[in-house]
Amino acid sequence: MRHHLHLTTKRVLAVIVSAMIFLGLGSGMAAAQNYPNKAIEMVAWASPGGGSDRMCRAFAKAAGDVFDEEIYVINKKGGGGAVGMSYVQSRPADGYTVLGVTNNLVFTPLSKPDFKYNYKNFQPIIMWGFDPKVIAVGTSTPYKTIEDLVAAAKKEPGKIKFGLFGTGTDDHIISVILSKEAGVNFGYVPFDSGGEQLAAMLGGHVAGMVTEYQEVRSQVEAGKVRILAVATAQRLDTLPDVPTMKEKGWDVIVPKFRGLVVKKGVPDEVKDYLIAKSLAAIQQPVFKDYLKNSMIEPYFLVGQDFEELIAKQQVQFGEILKGLGF
Repeated sequence: MRHHLHLTTKRVLAVIVSAMIFLGLGSGMAAAQNYPNKAIEMVAWASPGGGSDRMCRAFAKAAGDVFDEEIYVINKKGGGGAVGMSYVQSRPADGYTVLGVTNNLVFTPLSKPDFKYNYKNFQPIIMWGFDPKVIAVGTSTPYKTIEDLVAAAKKEPGKIKFGLFGTGTDDHIISVILSKEAGVNFGYVPFDSGGEQLAAMLGGHVAGMVTEYQEVRSQVEAGKVRILAVATAQRLDTLPDVPTMKEKGWDVIVPKFRGLVVKKGVPDEVKDYLIAKSLAAIQQPVFKDYLKNSMIEPYFLVGQDFEELIAKQQVQFGEILKGLGF
């Protein structure tokens, strides 16, 4: 991912320059000059202290030195992001309500057929990084490598189980893709939280778990958890000794993106303002510290490029979830 990250960063720098010029000169500024003239509401679809909440508060704090008005965070938890999405859709498409997102923007509508919104109801503004998904096991298990885990699954089909953060999620998708790619049959057990996943794994109730590295980092450092593989295109700078599943011959690449969207229909001038100011905000030290401390890999996409990534995930993962009965 490093090579692509370098090219993307160069592209972002070009966007920053052009967007700032747009905002500072020409007719675009005249059309957008009244925005914003009041505080902007940023919706976190998690409880206070949750991953999405921390993300939104870090962005709001960084934006305080960049945006012309304050950004404040409200929490609308529930339904894997469904409550937050519905709330934003209930608000005017004027740029005064923004939503912090992960790829639940894709997975939640796909796994909830009765939910009336999906990514097409939103306008992507910026993606600033992704959470690396990993395969983790307890150090007390005999699994030293990802090959060991796969070999055990081949020997006892269905008996080697992963703990997952719910069904129809990226955790679930990763376990399904790995099963298919490696030609094995992993079982899985859904949990309601990362803490429950971890407790079940450490207690020997499941063989391993699919999660974000940040969720198990402290246990890795304590010597209780081992990371066997990552679901990224290239090895991570933070885990240079951990192989990707791709390099083992299994095409398991599922990036959990993090970023910002607004309701579809926001005026172009407002979207341009949000893109330009957001690009400046993520360069602030407080936000860079958030990315580093949260083990989020910086990866920057704006506007149409971000939308294309979301649409690609919609097609790719939609087909898998359909096959699973969602």
